[in-house]
Amino acid sequence: MKILVGDFMQWVSEKVRYRWAVVVLTLLSACTLASQGAYAFSYTNGIEESSWRFDGSVFECSLTHNVPFYGEAVFKTRAGEAAKFTLVPLAERLKTGQASLILQPPAWRHNLRPIDLGYVPVKRGEEPVVLGDDLAERLLAELNTGYEMELTRMPWYGAEQSSRVHVSPIGFRDAYRRYLGCLGDLLPANFDQIRRTAIYFGSALFEPLPPDQRRKLDNIVRYCEADPSVTEFYIDGHTDSVGTRADNYALSENRAKEVTKYLVSKGLPEERIKVRWHGERYPTVHNTTVAGRAKNRRVTIRLERDPALIPNVMEM
Repeated sequence: MKILVGDFMQWVSEKVRYRWAVVVLTLLSACTLASQGAYAFSYTNGIEESSWRFDGSVFECSLTHNVPFYGEAVFKTRAGEAAKFTLVPLAERLKTGQASLILQPPAWRHNLRPIDLGYVPVKRGEEPVVLGDDLAERLLAELNTGYEMELTRMPWYGAEQSSRVHVSPIGFRDAYRRYLGCLGDLLPANFDQIRRTAIYFGSALFEPLPPDQRRKLDNIVRYCEADPSVTEFYIDGHTDSVGTRADNYALSENRAKEVTKYLVSKGLPEERIKVRWHGERYPTVHNTTVAGRAKNRRVTIRLERDPALIPNVMEM
């Protein structure tokens, strides 16, 4: 009788363990299905696949991370500009609207919580997500400490589940160190910023170049020393309408030649500079106000490039 009772109790114990096992497996399956329902697809790297590529020159510094089946995540800083972050997909992926941006802590840092950075705009196109310098710098700093970036948004093609794009911190630090070194070597301005430059003068008949205007000219010289594609320089002198036309014509000539003399003294080839002066004939705004006249007392510098000589900005 004791044996029968013992066998019965063992059978009951096994049944209880079995039922608990079924309950646990059911709960795990439900969680898995719920997760799959919430996120249709995750674009992410495996530990062995994650890497970052650094590219740099005096024109631009960048960090690029390949996201399998999605495209690239890119941090970029151009000369004269602040950092920005962009997602560059292989094809359309995310729906226009707002995407959730969260930083996930490393798995081994159990004391850290995710950082919710809120929502960022998403648009259709070659760069659906573009973040300015504040967020870009925050992301760089957190990736350097081991956080993973996670961006969640509905796909554009009408699926009911969201998609996640992961940007991994694995392999980031070494590339980031080189990126920081590159920032210190960037030129003070890029071509888009200096291709049309205005140098402003006071109301006197003649005065030396103000220091802030000389800095503009110095930026042009430094850029042209690095970019051999800039082959032509057009310098045009202008005045406001105060005084006689004859005096203004002569004044615009003096100003244009003063700017030219400064640029040549800094090393620009004089034979490639074309100098012209126009007096008061071409105002940018009306001369009826003090502010308007100040904008018209100027020398403009226009740079032209030879497309065949434009350097690859990723070459040191």
